[in-house]
Amino acid sequence: MSTEPPEYVEIPTLYDDTHRGRWTYAPDIASVGNKPNLTGFLEHHDPATDGSFSIWFGLLTDLIGQQALYESIPEAYRPPLDMNDADVAVTFSARGEPPRKATGSIIMPVILDNAETNTQFRIKLYSLVVPGLQTGMFIGSQTAQPYLREVEDLPLGGYLWGFEFMRGEATIVDYLG
Repeated sequence: MSTEPPEYVEIPTLYDDTHRGRWTYAPDIASVGNKPNLTGFLEHHDPATDGSFSIWFGLLTDLIGQQALYESIPEAYRPPLDMNDADVAVTFSARGEPPRKATGSIIMPVILDNAETNTQFRIKLYSLVVPGLQTGMFIGSQTAQPYLREVEDLPLGGYLWGFEFMRGEATIVDYLG
């Protein structure tokens, strides 16, 4: 059995922030909750883990990733840290915590599962990297406007997420949390 993380070369990339305009605008996590409502997977990860991490979609103005998650990517595969966003203050308005400073930003490859086709796909998202977060990634509903189309609460708990990464093509992701 190999100790190397699996290669995901056959997984299509449906969305990529690499060459899109991006900026931070007073990043704020406006929730007291930390309960995840989506699961993502790292493309490259420590072979001792399955590479999964928690994502929280909610009220915030940017996309913010946990520094520990970023550092868990093996160095050979770790996205370069853009220092232009170092020291951007991220506030936690609903919790009254002092702001935390970003160590930089990255283009984070995230693997998700399509609930209808049972296949995986990749998205590459611009993310601030912030130390000390309890959840792997926070995605703001405002940040997700280009691709998030609908969210449905499931009767027994969990969510169905409707995305449109490619024009006219819906992609459904479920979270049975």
